[in-house]
Amino acid sequence: MAMAPPSRTEAEMRYAKIRELTLQVAERSAGERFRLTPITSQALQATQAWSLSSLRQYDWDWISNYNFYRANYPKRFEIAVWEQSQLSAISIGRPTYNATGMRLDVVEAMPRDLGSRSNVFDVIILAYEIYARMINANHIRIMNPVNDTVKAFYEKYGYTYVTKGDYLTRDIL
Repeated sequence: MAMAPPSRTEAEMRYAKIRELTLQVAERSAGERFRLTPITSQALQATQAWSLSSLRQYDWDWISNYNFYRANYPKRFEIAVWEQSQLSAISIGRPTYNATGMRLDVVEAMPRDLGSRSNVFDVIILAYEIYARMINANHIRIMNPVNDTVKAFYEKYGYTYVTKGDYLTRDIL
């Protein structure tokens, strides 16, 4: 007799533990300057101020979109990167349909005209790679880059652009 798939609550609890462990490991590797957390109400509130920036690339509604991800994707990965008490970046993603890869659906750093911050992409991508390994995914996809400058930034990290799907991909080593 086949086993029933885990309930939504069981899946959420299982993947919450994987996310928590991922953030702990990534935080130790990232150094003392950074604190990594799941996306909290405090992080979501901090993103509201980003709409004041003239440098913001895309006005993504973190509050409503996060609530959608939380309700629909128990296997999601989420990360908020803090420097001191300031939110430096936030990201959310989920496994690909066949779970062979990990999608980085949205990543946003605090616009530089709102304060100084480090380049936090290294920290975020490290966390995604750890999570991907923990769920047995073998590549990361960065979905829908907002423009050619952003696409070129990811290509410097070894990602290859796939026009047909509008994403960049790289195998996890």
